Amino acid sequence: MDALFLVLRAAHVLFAAVWVGATVFTTFFLMPAIGEAGPAAGPLMGALMRRKLPAFMAAIGGLAVLTGIYLLYRFTSGFNPSVSASPPARMFSIGGLAGIVALIIGGAIVSRSAKKMGELGARIATAPDSERGALAAQMVTHRQRATTFSRIVVVLQLIALVLMAIGHYV
Repeated sequence: MDALFLVLRAAHVLFAAVWVGATVFTTFFLMPAIGEAGPAAGPLMGALMRRKLPAFMAAIGGLAVLTGIYLLYRFTSGFNPSVSASPPARMFSIGGLAGIVALIIGGAIVSRSAKKMGELGARIATAPDSERGALAAQMVTHRQRATTFSRIVVVLQLIALVLMAIGHYV
């Protein structure tokens, strides 16, 4: 095995671990806490957006997916159909597809909802009292959407994780 393969395999595992861990933390701890805090969570959402949380999640997920595609390419000898039809290659492919779908949902839905929450949080902090209720209601809608789709992303990530873990053994 060459050094590039080993480095990218280690990087793939690292990126995937950080991505899954961050998604689980955000989905099951951060988002519920934001919901409990109500309008007071506005500054927190603003701070998360200033720290580019959605971009970080997209970058980590994207790197996990890209390194995974390279590893699958190497494992299947350049996507050779006879090798790609083997049970391990099918497991890795299905896991990879779950990861790709998780990345798409995370970027297209969860990230956009989080960005909107950050914008609303910043507006709530300076909005007149007469507008805060409407802005808070919008924030709740986006938080619920982000939470629902984050849970779907977690399930897809766990499918990918399990299939990657057992792929060599089927």
